[in-house]
Amino acid sequence: MRFLPVLLLVLVAVATHAQPFQALWLTTSTADSTAPNSWHCYRQTASLRAVPNQVIARIAVDSKYWLWVNGRQVVYEGGLKRGPNPRDTYYDEIDLAPYLKPGSNTIAVLVWFWGGKGFSHRNSGRTGLLFDCETSAGPFLNRFGWKAQLHPAYEPSQLSKPNFRLSEPNIRFNARNDITGWYTDNYDDSAWPRAFIVGRAGNAPWGQLTKRPIPLFKDHGLKNYVRTQRRIGKANRPDTLIGTLPYDCHVSPVLTVKAPAGQRIMIGSDTYFMGASGSDSLYTNGAEYITRAGQQTYESLGWLSGHEIRYALPKSVTVVAVQYRETGYNSAFAGSFRCSDPMLNTLWTKAQRSLYLNMRDNFMDCPDRERAQWAGDAALQMGQTFYALDSNSTALGRKLLLNLADWQRPDSIIYNPVPETNWKQELPAQSLMSMAESWRYFRHTHDTATIRHIYPALRRYLALWKPDSTGQLNYRKGGWDWGDWGTNQDQVLIQHGWYAIALQTAIRIANLTRQPDHARQYQQRLDSLRTFLNSPVCWNGSAYRHAQYTQETDDRANALMVLAGIADSTKYDAIVQVFSTQQHASPYMEKFVLESLIRMNRLPMALARIKTRYRPMITSRLSTLWELWAYDDRPGVAHGNSGYNHGWSGGPLLLMAEYVAGMQPGDRMGQYRIFPQLASLTSVAASMPTAGGPLSVQIAKLPAALNMTVTIPPRQSATVGLPLTGTPAKRVLCNGKPVAQVSGLRFVEKNSRYYVVEVPAGTYRFSVN
Repeated sequence: MRFLPVLLLVLVAVATHAQPFQALWLTTSTADSTAPNSWHCYRQTASLRAVPNQVIARIAVDSKYWLWVNGRQVVYEGGLKRGPNPRDTYYDEIDLAPYLKPGSNTIAVLVWFWGGKGFSHRNSGRTGLLFDCETSAGPFLNRFGWKAQLHPAYEPSQLSKPNFRLSEPNIRFNARNDITGWYTDNYDDSAWPRAFIVGRAGNAPWGQLTKRPIPLFKDHGLKNYVRTQRRIGKANRPDTLIGTLPYDCHVSPVLTVKAPAGQRIMIGSDTYFMGASGSDSLYTNGAEYITRAGQQTYESLGWLSGHEIRYALPKSVTVVAVQYRETGYNSAFAGSFRCSDPMLNTLWTKAQRSLYLNMRDNFMDCPDRERAQWAGDAALQMGQTFYALDSNSTALGRKLLLNLADWQRPDSIIYNPVPETNWKQELPAQSLMSMAESWRYFRHTHDTATIRHIYPALRRYLALWKPDSTGQLNYRKGGWDWGDWGTNQDQVLIQHGWYAIALQTAIRIANLTRQPDHARQYQQRLDSLRTFLNSPVCWNGSAYRHAQYTQETDDRANALMVLAGIADSTKYDAIVQVFSTQQHASPYMEKFVLESLIRMNRLPMALARIKTRYRPMITSRLSTLWELWAYDDRPGVAHGNSGYNHGWSGGPLLLMAEYVAGMQPGDRMGQYRIFPQLASLTSVAASMPTAGGPLSVQIAKLPAALNMTVTIPPRQSATVGLPLTGTPAKRVLCNGKPVAQVSGLRFVEKNSRYYVVEVPAGTYRFSVN
């Protein structure tokens, strides 16, 4: 389902503060509550005569928590990185009824307080737990009944500190100080002190509480590595145990060993050290485990990402078993794409994997170096979710848009990444691009409430650009004058292109929200902008180049002129010639170059360019796509400044779904368009999730005919274009009959490229010959 969850989210958002919170904010002690990278244990026992149908717990923390009821784990990594806005905190809502029993019940919560800055989390400066739990008969837990203490086994890490972009610290667990079984129902907590009460819901530093807008994370359970290998270290050096994962994923390492007490085991992934950029050491997260004597099992609760997990083992440590727990965003792979070109199939698969790995609390640029929600990266990923993942993924797109709007600075700047603690810089091109992409979100969801919510922020942001008498905008460098990685960037045209596309989104939203005066203002500005961009200052007769730009012609800038509708068809041949000689875009902006080629009806050239530029990624042993075009993927080679898992590189996934398979949403909810473009491909089979189930298309192109099957799920409809290129197109049949004889089908038109019909829900087998 694609739409219903979004509607529910809208209703929930309205009712976020409908019922007052009765619980209080708690800490273990005033001294411990501000200690960075500290772990806090909370327990309470309460009785029930009978278990109600629902026992709703509302839980808020800074920063993460793990929850047990009667010794049974209920939540594995709860809580969201702080940041619905710069002031407030998210809370989770969980029904505990399935885990409770008549009589005595024990609730145990482990809270991990990061206490540090980062690019994806707003540090409150103080840890806390708020656990509000209600039944139909009233509160289930005594808000004064909690016991709490600092977990003594977690110690300050001795590993190199992760780079400043990461909010999550390293983990060090000293098993000699463990509190064995503290979360079980038969543990004796009589010696534990009472929890300290430090405030009511709404109090600083945690602010107002906003209901978690995305699902709880998915726990895939414990798994075995594909293979493990222990490499013997030289004298006085530890051995290395390498666990190979089946693909890049989020994992919590698990290790069972026999060892003497006090042995130090270090744990990290193959992305633990990614090199350095000047004085910026790019360490990612790692973990340390200090053994107690005997056999023991340890699970490091902070997740790592990579293709391998590596354990540095003292020679006195004997490994009994080694596993990992895979976790991730709670969304399943739902879309599909296969065609007659194996390279494109591999690229789709790797793009789908890269997309999923860059989703968790927020869309991420990468799951290792930063975990930051850069707006342009995130908007590209949001577009892919509609074709690659089930409807749960829609919630993360909505969260992205709300974050961008609700973090808008008082001076009207939309900046990124957000949430954040230590970065407040604007990247104008990325901020414009992400707000422009909000219309793609609406096309797939028809979530008017979210669009209405973000529109005032978009309007204020667009007003920061002032046109002169020629229509040229004041160029805004922002906090970081960034348009893309790579050389030969015509920055003035790149910014003007994104502004034009954002204006088009603003026009659509103004019309949707019935504000015609706004729409007219935007249209006037767009018309003036179009005149300027087609003047000799920007168009020299063979390419778009700003008069002040002196480097090689920029493929990115020319692509944006096509996508913004600035370039008309008379300029297409010249722009295509630019693309045949210029390849400057990074994988981020390459998506828009490829899309502009397709929009200009040059799909064969777009597919050829995909295969040329993406060939190293496609043929790589790695399961994910890279940040940049070049990467040394040989086993054992140290990482450079860029990573091998970057969500922005998946643009071709979107293009293959929307243009090759031809699947796009229509103008109305539940209505779709299927207009495939095959170029030299002889077969395509693709599907995408909808509210009624999968919508799918299968095409086989024969020497003198074309067979095409479409399945439209219940409560949906589609306008279908049967490709005519390469076929005599003398006869069109559906389910073996002429179209006019098939009930429910309506002929629309026949043009030079398509035979067009409208179809209701059902499966239709077309043949064109």
